[in-house]
Amino acid sequence: MRNVPCQKVEICIFVFDIMFANGEQLLHLPLRQRRKYLKDLFGDGKGGYFEYATEMTVESDDDCADNEATLARMNSFLDDALRSSCEGIMVKSLDIDAGYTPSKRTDAWLKVKRDYVEGLSDSLDLVPIGAWYGNGRKAGWYSPFLMGCYNPDTEEFQSVCRVMSGFSDSFYIEMKEFFSGDKIFNKKPHYYRTAEVADMWFSPEVVWEIRGADFTVSPVHHAAIGSVHPSRGISVRFPRFIRCLSDRKPEECSTSADIADMFRAQTRKMDVNVEH
Repeated sequence: MRNVPCQKVEICIFVFDIMFANGEQLLHLPLRQRRKYLKDLFGDGKGGYFEYATEMTVESDDDCADNEATLARMNSFLDDALRSSCEGIMVKSLDIDAGYTPSKRTDAWLKVKRDYVEGLSDSLDLVPIGAWYGNGRKAGWYSPFLMGCYNPDTEEFQSVCRVMSGFSDSFYIEMKEFFSGDKIFNKKPHYYRTAEVADMWFSPEVVWEIRGADFTVSPVHHAAIGSVHPSRGISVRFPRFIRCLSDRKPEECSTSADIADMFRAQTRKMDVNVEH
């Protein structure tokens, strides 16, 4: 057995809510009370070891949609989160319908992610080149889909991401009917470059607009492989289907060079040298 050197890793816990403490269930309490309970229990915390999640509060007197000062504060808070490489922010109600409901989406909690904000995301035109069989509610459909860009120099379709968000049930049904017969290959074509192993491979037929949060390097997806990392490609985080582009041919989709340029230009910079 090969000896692996141990590495010391500094861990900091960031807390943002509390559900149970000292034998008491706190789920029914509004967030404002739970937050006070949390800080009464743990005090000021300890920098670098135990800290509270960064937050800002908008009181009812300032929550008008046309309050420019409040909007400026909120936009600044979101910008700071994105610059810190966070996925986004959570907007939560403090007092009204502000209990904690596990495993259920409510209007009291809203996600605001990078790709939800116009002007902060990059849009890609990608080709579905494969898919997996859906599970659960999506059983019988294809989900997720494997999306690829095109490299005109090598005449390859190179995988960029899996996408399973943004589709309607009717679209799933339509795509199950569309990708059938001779549109399904027996095996992965030699001109598909990816480390993914899909359940089925599609012929390049259509182009979809995909919007994501930001770009990252990937050992699995081979878009623009070698352009920004010697052995890894480029992928997009949190991809979401926007629409079909019926006026585009598959070879007219986003190219690997396009994606490499977007990676280099993105606001969230990444040191690819730390990716092993």
